[in-house]
Amino acid sequence: RGTLQATSPTHLLVDVGGVGYHVNIPLSSYDASLKPDETVTVLTYLHVREDAMALFGFLTEAERSLFTLLISVSGIGPPLAQKVLSGITIPDFHRLVVAGDARGLTRIKGVGPKLAQRLILELKDRIADLSVAEAAIAQVEDDPGTEAVNALVALGASPIEARKVVGEVLETNGEASVEEVIRQALGKI
Repeated sequence: RGTLQATSPTHLLVDVGGVGYHVNIPLSSYDASLKPDETVTVLTYLHVREDAMALFGFLTEAERSLFTLLISVSGIGPPLAQKVLSGITIPDFHRLVVAGDARGLTRIKGVGPKLAQRLILELKDRIADLSVAEAAIAQVEDDPGTEAVNALVALGASPIEARKVVGEVLETNGEASVEEVIRQALGKI
């Protein structure tokens, strides 16, 4: 927790007690509405190598759990795990791995056919046991606007922006159809 000094789609600069921390984030954790001098809380993972230390930040525990799961796979380091989180939603990633859909995983930038097969092989059994899977399934089952959010993300909106706008639309018009929610949300974006 600290004061936001700067933000971009790939990183945050957070001042904590007079020390500035450069926190790498996936696109899924980027929130354009955050302004400098706001207090922010970021879930982090410190990656230590013999020649460097890097701090990675996440908006939700599900993102951090998936990140740590991804870096446990042979051939995936923190930068690639960050790209995976930036390129696909957690429920979609879970669905593709459980279904064994290597072709779907190759649509993520930086993931080729061999890596997609390795992800499926190494994660298929483990992903079901993690809170990542529970959070992904809960998000799909509990949130009536998930379909609208996924559609907006597919159209180019950031996941945070899409969730925020869909939440606003559902707050004012909770009985709207998915198509109407998408239409109204696009108007607000």
